[in-house]
This record gives sequence, C-alpha cells and structure tokens, in this order.
Amino acid sequence: MIGAKIRYFRQMKGITQEQLASGICSIPYLSKIEHGLAQPSEELVEHLCNELGVSLDQVDDEDKISEMTKFLKEWYREMRMRDFEQVEIKKKKIDKEFENIEDPILLTTYLLFKFRYHLLNLELDKSNTLLERLYIVQESLNHDLEFYYYYFLGLYYYQLKKFSDSLEVYKKAEKLSKTMNLDVGELSEFYYQKALVHGRLYQVALSNNHAVKALSLFNQEYNFKRSADIEVLLGINNLRILNYEEATNHFKNTLKYAESFNDKYLKSIVYHNLGLVSAAMGLSLEALDYYKSGLQYINEDDSEEVVQTIYLIATEYSKLNKIDNAEKWLATGLKQAQNNEVINYVYHFKILEHHVKQTYNLDYEVLLKEEAIPYFEEKQSWKYVTDYCERLADYFNHSSQYKNASYYYRLANDARKKIIN
Repeated sequence: MIGAKIRYFRQMKGITQEQLASGICSIPYLSKIEHGLAQPSEELVEHLCNELGVSLDQVDDEDKISEMTKFLKEWYREMRMRDFEQVEIKKKKIDKEFENIEDPILLTTYLLFKFRYHLLNLELDKSNTLLERLYIVQESLNHDLEFYYYYFLGLYYYQLKKFSDSLEVYKKAEKLSKTMNLDVGELSEFYYQKALVHGRLYQVALSNNHAVKALSLFNQEYNFKRSADIEVLLGINNLRILNYEEATNHFKNTLKYAESFNDKYLKSIVYHNLGLVSAAMGLSLEALDYYKSGLQYINEDDSEEVVQTIYLIATEYSKLNKIDNAEKWLATGLKQAQNNEVINYVYHFKILEHHVKQTYNLDYEVLLKEEAIPYFEEKQSWKYVTDYCERLADYFNHSSQYKNASYYYRLANDARKKIIN
C-alpha cells in the first residue's frame, strides 16, 4: 500500500525515480518499493514521504474508502442522469472530503469523475488539465478505472469533434466493459455515446444498432429524458438515409416528451430537425416555419446552435430565390459566427454568400481550396470535405480546368469512403 502511495504522488508531482531516490536509496530498490516487491524500513519510508510532502502515518481505512467510493459512484450517476442540481451539491461535499484523502486508487477515481464533471459542463480547458494528470498514472490504472479512462477520453474527443479518435478509444472501452458488471444506466449511456459517434461519422446502421439498444435500456430505467435523446438521434439517422416518414415519427415522439417535460431546449431541437426533414422534401416554406419556431426556444448562450439555424434559414430563402431575405439572414449569421468564433459556420456562410450572389470567381476558388476544405479535413468532417470538394470540382469543370476537376472529384470520393467506413 505505501509503495503504491509513493509511486502515485511521485508521478503526480512530476518527480522521476532518480530524483526521489537521490541520497535516500538506489533507483532499483525504489522501483521495488513502489511495486510492492520490497519491505523498506520505516525510516526509509519516512524520508521518501517527506520528500513527496505526504504523510507516513495516514492510511485511509477500509470503511472510509468504501464510503467515498460509493459517494463517487452516486455523483457519477447524477452526472449520467443530468441532475445538475444534485451534481453540484455532491461535488462540494466530495471536494471537501478529498482534501484529506491519500489513497491512490480513490484519488485516481476522483480525478476520473472530476474529468467527467468538466466534460459535462463543456469545460474543455479544465478537462485538458485533468487529462494531463490522468495520463501520468494511466499505466497503473486497474481494469475498471481503465474503462472509465477510455470512455471519458472518448467523450473528450467527441467534444473536440475528433469523431474518429473518439470511436477508437470507445472500442478500447467496450472491450474492457465485457468483463465488467456495468449497471443498466452505465451500459445504456455508453451505447448512446457510441451511437452518437457513429452518427457523426455518418455510419447510420451502426449508430441505429447502438441507439436501439440504448433506448430499450433507458426505458427499463424509466429514464424518459434520455429516451427522448435517443428518439432525436434515430430521427437524425433516418433523415440521413432519406427515410423521411420514419424520421418525422421519431421527432414527433420527441416533441411529446418535450411538451411533457416543458423542455424548451428539447423543443428547439425537435423544430430544428423537423425543419431539416421539410427542407429535404423540398418544402422550403414549411422548413422556414419550423426553423423560426425552433429559434425562439434556443438559449442565446448556445451561439453555435443559433448560428446554425440562421444558416439554414438563409439557405431556404436562397432556394426560394428570395435573395433579399437570404442576404439579410446571411449577414446576420456571418457576423454572429465571427463574433462567437464559430469557425465552421464562418466558412459555411462565406460559401453560401458566393452561391447567393452567384460569384463563382477566384475568391470562391481560394476560399474552398485554401481555407474551407483544409479546415474540414483537419476536423475529420468528411461530409463537408465531400460537399466542398465536389463544389470546387464543379467550378473547375465549368472553367474547363479538367485536371483540377478530376483531382477534386477524386478527393470527394475518398472523403465519402471515409464516411462509409
């Protein structure tokens, strides 16, 4: 136990074995102590603990460890249930309790769930700081903690929009989960998150497979708020495969949940997606009604969602050839995207502006070739890489630049394969 404690605090303080052992003992002997292969004298241990600034005498008793482990799991459950009030109440108590905890496994568990807490609150800077600390002790994680490490890392990559990276670490987590006794809530949440990633990568069949599993488990728990999230995802997936009737059914199921919960945010999502269905069916006026209804319910702090909806409204006005309306919404959206640094939509708006004004010129070529396509390639947003490579290829084709056209048609095809795979 003392060896694991020494190793944990040495790693967390960024001290090498050579630095800690200097003047106290040999490096090989310190390594044996840390791995429980040697029984050092009390005097030696005291020297090591003094160097690390930790207590020699404090050993967290089993009852305390059991109590705090249970409390951490309850905190994590509140995070999964999205009970934000309870999450904050428990966090205050946990932070205070852990000021005097020195058990390595318990401290690592605390770090992992604190990492999850910051992800829940979209605090990526704080998440990144904790991730650096977790990376230090990654090799010494036990089986269960390793699962949480990869699972939460997948959530972290998802928030960074690195969906392929997210899927890779989810696969590691899933492999570890097969020999764990995850409860229904944990399992349903994991299936849901995996379904989200497959959906973002436009792998609809895989996304639906995981989503249906998650929906069944959420319903078992009577966790209807999470069931509503699944209905949204299934609606989006059906929209992507042009199954408009099924998509509409899922979104209207979600609307029933939203009305029963009086959830304005959920209503905004439903109207947004019903707008997408109508737009895909060529019903621009109906789509505009849905988008504008959804815009009323979006929180002003959700800048990307506001910007996205404005972009869709501008797009529908463009389809209706109502240029004045399109330019008005376009200018508003571009300004908001730039002010809030929603970079992906800055590019979307600039490209749409060329389309609305029919200015397919050198500026349009540079925007696509040197800015937008490289940006979406870096973000692994293969759908937009496909769309914009095809637009650039069409531009070159109309300009009789057939070699360039062929090159970008090929890039579009390569990006489309990445979506499928």
